[in-house]
Amino acid sequence: MSGRVPVVGGLAGGVGTTTVARALHGRDLGRVCGPDLLPDVVVTRDTVAGLAAAALVAPAPGPGAPVLVLHPGTADPDGIDADAAGPGWAAVVALPAVPGWARSADPWSDAAGVLTRPGPSAAVRRYADAIGRIVTALTTSGRLDRPLTPAGVGGLRPLRGVLAVPTGPVR
Repeated sequence: MSGRVPVVGGLAGGVGTTTVARALHGRDLGRVCGPDLLPDVVVTRDTVAGLAAAALVAPAPGPGAPVLVLHPGTADPDGIDADAAGPGWAAVVALPAVPGWARSADPWSDAAGVLTRPGPSAAVRRYADAIGRIVTALTTSGRLDRPLTPAGVGGLRPLRGVLAVPTGPVR
């Protein structure tokens, strides 16, 4: 990859954001809450709810779009309706399940080596192929050649739990 390291964020907790970030040797942004600043790679579950969440933050079609990654919640990633994720993604990549990582003492280290070490199982090789598709989409889009910037400019938004009240004289 060129430019900067990829930034990875998830649309919910527990969707595999850290695993994908480690596999890409990228930066783990944690949970992403809206479309204003989408990371290079957005991770969600391969469920109807996960695809609906992705559609809510889907960027407008255009150059330099982020990649959407679908974390396996089902055994059959081919049964996923990627169109339900909305338009504008540079690619939609469904990750296969790697059953051995559930029993691993350090699955994140296992993921970090997925592109550099030969895969001991077919599941790890399929995961490496999927990570390769993410790398290809990021590289061909040129997204990593630009700084990560907000998608749009708008007014300030209050923080969660903060009530904005008018100041000045009351009429």
